[in-house]
Amino acid sequence: MRTALWAGLTIALVQGCTSSQGEQATSRPDQMERVTQTLVAPPLVPKHDQVTKGPPRIVQVHMEIAEKVVGVGPDGAKVWAMSFNGSVPGPLIVVHQNDQVELTLVNPATNTLVHNIDFHAATGALGGGELTFVGPGQEVVLRFKATRTGVFIYHCAPGGAMIPFHVMSGLNGAIMVLPRDGLREVARYSVPTTRELEDRDTREVVVFQLL
Repeated sequence: MRTALWAGLTIALVQGCTSSQGEQATSRPDQMERVTQTLVAPPLVPKHDQVTKGPPRIVQVHMEIAEKVVGVGPDGAKVWAMSFNGSVPGPLIVVHQNDQVELTLVNPATNTLVHNIDFHAATGALGGGELTFVGPGQEVVLRFKATRTGVFIYHCAPGGAMIPFHVMSGLNGAIMVLPRDGLREVARYSVPTTRELEDRDTREVVVFQLL
């Protein structure tokens, strides 16, 4: 069952996107280009461009919550976990600043618990957590504008002691909001590891600016 929150979210976003005259013509959801991002399990990264062209877009992603037993080692050890799209941690989402993220969150009827999602890249309503509670057999659509660049976590936040329980059970992941003109290199330095110290070698680390 799809919740009735979608219409209210759409109205709120249309009203909230008119503060900048430069983006007003392209920030109305009914006029924005829609693209679907296919999420992949970590450590892989979904297909994306470092530099984006044109106005902000609506990036559609789909995540399904799974409560299941997963293997955690070569010795056959298993644990009961909760996951976004079957992986722990959940998949990385990659968008550009001022894009709108449109997530469809599904809680299958085979699950037993109520879940939601809190995006630290979103502002208001507990990062969307207050708007996305879904019981088994339900789904919800959330859309928010990615106004800040950086890498932010997302996680399930059902409330109280259940927040750390759901997070440490696997319901966590990250979203990367890139600058529209891509990452800019700001520094290079070398960091030796233990093995490299023995070999008198160093590894170059490149620092990129997100802000």
